[in-house]
Amino acid sequence: MTRNRDRKGSLLLHGRKRKFWLVQWPEGDRRPSHKLGWRDEMTVSQAERARRQWMEKINRQHDIAGDSVTLGGFFREHYWHEETRQYRDELSTKKPSTCRDMKNTMLQVLIPRWGKRSMDSIKTGEVQSFFAGSIGHGPGKVSRKTALKWKIYLSSMFTAAIRLEAGVTRNPVRGVKLPAAGPEQTPACITVQQAVEILGQLQDPRHRIAWQLAMWIGNRCGELRGLRWSSVNWEHGCIVITESVWEGHSTLPKSRKGYRKVILTPHQIEALRQYKEQNYPNAGPNDWVLPGKRGRPVDMNRIMTHHVRPVAQTLGIGGVHWHALRHLNNTIMLDENVDIATRKDRLGHTTDDVNLIYSHAGDRAQLAASEAIEKRLEAVQEEVQKRLSVTPTVTQQKGISATY
Repeated sequence: MTRNRDRKGSLLLHGRKRKFWLVQWPEGDRRPSHKLGWRDEMTVSQAERARRQWMEKINRQHDIAGDSVTLGGFFREHYWHEETRQYRDELSTKKPSTCRDMKNTMLQVLIPRWGKRSMDSIKTGEVQSFFAGSIGHGPGKVSRKTALKWKIYLSSMFTAAIRLEAGVTRNPVRGVKLPAAGPEQTPACITVQQAVEILGQLQDPRHRIAWQLAMWIGNRCGELRGLRWSSVNWEHGCIVITESVWEGHSTLPKSRKGYRKVILTPHQIEALRQYKEQNYPNAGPNDWVLPGKRGRPVDMNRIMTHHVRPVAQTLGIGGVHWHALRHLNNTIMLDENVDIATRKDRLGHTTDDVNLIYSHAGDRAQLAASEAIEKRLEAVQEEVQKRLSVTPTVTQQKGISATY
């Protein structure tokens, strides 16, 4: 427990046959004590002097007044209400995905490990040993990236405890050093030809336009779900990304540069216009570009699981997911010599480089990027069509419902 600097302690006389001096002081709910000496060997003034010296030693061990709470108690008081199953103030300020992940990490990993410990008793060395021992391969082990996420969550709790004056003045997690990262694994990605082949086999208009938008502008999955018709500026030929939808929660885009404008080519805008006129001619500005059930946007995971991946498996293509198209979009721009500032503006990436923070690609550069992507996709599509005209086309799988 954290000790008070201004505590004096109580001088007591104990013992039945032979009396001895005892100093006792508060430690939260406890009252620890320390034997100072025998009464027949120590006068009252000497006992008082020994009491003062001992309490100075105790009070020097920590720097603040007050009692620190346990890690589990602080989490329940400020982060998660167990009875109502609702987020408290410290979690309700975060994005829904972060709320759920941090809650699960705390309840399943960190609270079982340190939940009953007072926060000021947790040391940097034991936290570092725990995280370092958790990294690896095999049962019970996690990746360095996951351990780093755990570290961030735990560190944020200590920072909040200091800010809320919960009896903690130091953050032991801040000094934790994780083992060096190993060789970076290349993320799963698909080729332009594979993406075009999959597009040719998709039948539902929503699936096709979702796949095309991901190829054209490399949206994050939540940003695709969050597209409304008001996001499309027909006059200027662009899409303004202002919203992201995650498990029914509408939030701002992921990063501070996620709120962005992406210029499309006239052909891409026309394809989007035809999709609207043919399928949703009466859609209003606030309606979803990719509508699903009960007024919500379409379930992107369901599209991928029940429609896109079966087609990809039939074509012999693996590693297919929505984020792979984001990698593909950036790869195409890189191959076509699109400058890094434009790539970051289109994808909504952030960087610590001050020059890149203040680099803003103009509409002409954005249009050039869209034209480069369109040109590459059209070239590969022509190759695929030529090959398909020679070999039999892949039979579309039947029995898969396109409505949900």
